Amino acid sequence: MRTARRPWSALSAAALISLLATGVAHASPPANDDFDQAIEVVTPFTATQSVDEATEAADDPGYCATTKSVWFTYTAPASGTVVVSTAGSNYDTTLSAFSGTRGSLAPIGCDDDSGGGTQSRLSVEVTAGVRYHFKVAALSTPSSTSLILRATTPTAPANDDLADAAPISALPHVSDVDISAATVEPDEPTSRCARPDRSIWYALTVPGTTSVTVSELSNSANLAVYAGNAAGGLDEVRCAAHSSDGLTFRATAGTTYHVRVGTSDDSVNFLRVRVDVAGPIRPGFGFYPEQPSVVGTVEFYDQSSVPGQDGTTTAWHWDLGDGTTAASYSVQHRYAVDGDYEVRLTVSTEDGRTATTSKVLRVRTHNVSISRFTTPRSAEVGADKAITVRIANTRYAEDVTVSLYRSTPSGWDHVGGYTQYVPATRTVDFPFRYTFRPEDATHGNVTFRAVAELSGTSDALPLDNLVISAATAVSPATASGLDIA
Repeated sequence: MRTARRPWSALSAAALISLLATGVAHASPPANDDFDQAIEVVTPFTATQSVDEATEAADDPGYCATTKSVWFTYTAPASGTVVVSTAGSNYDTTLSAFSGTRGSLAPIGCDDDSGGGTQSRLSVEVTAGVRYHFKVAALSTPSSTSLILRATTPTAPANDDLADAAPISALPHVSDVDISAATVEPDEPTSRCARPDRSIWYALTVPGTTSVTVSELSNSANLAVYAGNAAGGLDEVRCAAHSSDGLTFRATAGTTYHVRVGTSDDSVNFLRVRVDVAGPIRPGFGFYPEQPSVVGTVEFYDQSSVPGQDGTTTAWHWDLGDGTTAASYSVQHRYAVDGDYEVRLTVSTEDGRTATTSKVLRVRTHNVSISRFTTPRSAEVGADKAITVRIANTRYAEDVTVSLYRSTPSGWDHVGGYTQYVPATRTVDFPFRYTFRPEDATHGNVTFRAVAELSGTSDALPLDNLVISAATAVSPATASGLDIA
């Protein structure tokens, strides 16, 4: 912190040029290093200076960082808005605003990176005659720090009023507008969505009828489109508040629409408005299950992407390929017979866009079942007995895998399994053999489970693909030897 204080007015012109020269290193802190030596700001204002040797005073407010801080002060000649920015500086700045006096400063605002890149920007509502203080501090400290500070008192944008709406006749149209000093006219039309505190206007006329999307980059804007004119009255066509999708409406060729873009967010002072032809619908749908059959329903559901939808109603038309139609977001349908069905979905919006897509749905009903499960009623330990699983197939020729399990105190133990070809509308036996074990006799009996599975597809009726046998009584081996059947 500097202890010797020189009033800014006492600096010679040569000293001022030296202080504000970009990239010049100073052996001592800059002249405005201390709060009491703040540079006086008179808008429009631009200053460039090195802050390499800037310091912090013991009583500098810790609000919004303090490293390498310098001070500026501004006395408002009139009530309104002053915008202060460090854009163009070569280091990471923070910018804070205060009112009051040294030792009792009241913070008004703090900004880090909203000025673009790592620079800062503040818009401060000021009252005539009140003195305000701006502190610029560093979040990074490169070897050479060059600060550029600008201050302006913005005026209302040219299209602030409805009567001065900016004309748009070609799309796309993009405009960046400083709305710091924008207003709302007392007789501005109302909106179903929101009434902004500040607004700007556009007059849109398109040469050909089309769907148009109005959007604002920050998603902080209130959007509204009106038909008619100020003299005859405006009728709201559509509105949206804080919508990331913007606002989309159907614009008729040759008709002039008035578009209002506004905000009630005090922290938003720049709006980037884009008006463009609405993007096309990208249609799509899915269905479940992936392998449909005639024994269950198929659910179809829309997966379309609709740019600029902004919550408006979307209409659906389904043609399910068997003469059935539907009109909702999702549809459930059961087909009567197997076959290939072309399913078509047409999606349309209130603003006039439409798109169609289709898929071929293969309905195949695969169905095998365990029609017979033969196990021995009793056996001795060591006996090798036959077990047979009969598979019945009512539909298509299949490769079927049958797995055999035996019961244990902790669950099911896999005995064996294999795959066979089963012709359509035929039955095929799957023979197994099992040698009974001492642990089977310990429990007194054993139960078998058979499971049938199709290769590469799913069974339409899986509940009859699993059968559990009656218990086989198991006794210890007798002296006569093994019982083989």
